[in-house]
Amino acid sequence: MLLASFRRNLRVFAQRPAPVQATWVGYLNTTGLTRIQYRISDNQCDPPGLTDRYHTEKLFRLPHSQWCYRPFTEVDCEPEAAFERNGHITFGSFNQTVKITPTGRRLWGDILRHVPDSRLLMVGVVDNRARQDLYQDLENAGVERSRITMLPYIPIEEYYRSFGRVDIALDTMPFSGGTTTCDALWMGTPVVTVPGVRSWSRSAASILTTLGLADWIAESHEDYVRRAVQFARNPSTIAGLRKSLRSRMLESPLMDKRLFTRDMEDAYRRMWRSWCSQPGE
Repeated sequence: MLLASFRRNLRVFAQRPAPVQATWVGYLNTTGLTRIQYRISDNQCDPPGLTDRYHTEKLFRLPHSQWCYRPFTEVDCEPEAAFERNGHITFGSFNQTVKITPTGRRLWGDILRHVPDSRLLMVGVVDNRARQDLYQDLENAGVERSRITMLPYIPIEEYYRSFGRVDIALDTMPFSGGTTTCDALWMGTPVVTVPGVRSWSRSAASILTTLGLADWIAESHEDYVRRAVQFARNPSTIAGLRKSLRSRMLESPLMDKRLFTRDMEDAYRRMWRSWCSQPGE
C-alpha cells in the first residue's frame, strides 16, 4: 500500500505499483486518478454524502480525526491573552497569502469595522503587490492602515511566539488552514472559521470539532463576522482559552499518536481485506 501526495509524481501511481493505493493529507482533494482507490479523511472534513461525488477515490473516514499534530519546535505558550497586555483585541492571519481572497478581505474589513479599537496582524506577506492590495482593500472597508501590521516570513520560533500577539485567528476561505490552525490552537489562540462544501474548505472545522470548539465554526459569511465580533467582545472567553487550549490539545485525539496509529493501521487492514475479497484478486 502506498500513501500518495498530490505533490509527488502521479505518473508513478497511475501505473499502480501497489495493488492498493491511498492518498492522505497534503492535498485535501481528489487526485482525479481511478488508480488511487482511497482518500483518507474524517467525518468533519468530509461528512458522509457531502463531498463523495467530487472524488474518483472512495473516501475512507478515520473514526476520530485525520490529523495527528506535533509542533515543529517547543515554544512556551504566552499565559496572558494579547488584549490583557495591550488593551485592545488583535485579530491575526498566519495562513499563506494566496489563501487570502477578496471575499476574505471584505469579511475581515467588516470585522475590524465592528470592533473599532481592534488590530490585525498578518504573517508571511512577502510580495509587495499583495501587501498593497491588502492595505487598499482594508482601507476601502474603512480600516486605517495604522491598525494593520504585516510581517514577512520569520524564523519558526518567532512564528510560534507571534501567536501570543493575537487574540483571535481568522481562518481563510474557501481554502481553510490545517497545520496553521493547529499551530494557533497549540499556542493558545482560538480560530474562527466558515466551512464550505468542499474538503479543502473544512480543515479548520474538522480540527475545531475534534477539540469541542463548535462555537467557533460559522454557518455563513455573515455568521463568520458575527461570531468573530461576538468573541472579541467576550474577553473572558479569550483569556480562558489562552490558558486552556494547550492542555485541551494534549488531551485530544489530535495529539494522541497511539490512537491515530491504531486508527490508521485498521484503515490499512480494511482496505487490504477489501482488495483480497474481490473476485480474481
